[in-house]
Amino acid sequence: MLMYQCDEHGCVYSIDCEGVLYCTPQFQDNTIDLADWTEVDHMAMLGEEQSVRDVIDNVHEKLIAASKAMGEYFQLTE
Repeated sequence: MLMYQCDEHGCVYSIDCEGVLYCTPQFQDNTIDLADWTEVDHMAMLGEEQSVRDVIDNVHEKLIAASKAMGEYFQLTE
């Protein structure tokens, strides 16, 4: 499982093999609960500041690139 620690948002992000973005809170001791992942709602993010959306989009792109490099990303083609 690929994970990206985002100190700016106080959470850790991850994706599944299809690129769906998930997050979980990061505790003050830098630990996370691996059973507490929530799918990132991109529609709800439209109400967030542009800088917040930019960080999340950047993290998502990095996770997809890493997943592709590992051969674990399976993008559906039309």
